[in-house]
Amino acid sequence: MTGPDDHAAIDADLARFVERLRARLEAGAREYGDVSFTRPAFELVDEAMQELEDVCGWSLILWLRLERLRGRVGQLGDEGNQRG
Repeated sequence: MTGPDDHAAIDADLARFVERLRARLEAGAREYGDVSFTRPAFELVDEAMQELEDVCGWSLILWLRLERLRGRVGQLGDEGNQRG
C-alpha cells in the first residue's frame, strides 16, 4: 500500500490518470470532431454541468452499494477480527 510520502507511486498514478485523460480526449476528437476548443463557453459550461451530474449520480449508486456492504460487514461483528 502506498503512503503519502511515496512520491514514485503518486507520480505513476498521475501519469496513468493523464494517459487515460489523453485517450478520452483523442476518442472524443475522433467521435465528435476536434471542435471542443472552439465551442462557445456557455455550451462547455452546460456540458461540464451534465458531466458533474453524471459523476454525482454514479457516486450515489456507489455510496448506496458501500452502505449496504458496510451493513453486511457490521453483521459479522467481531467474527472478522478473530485470529487463530
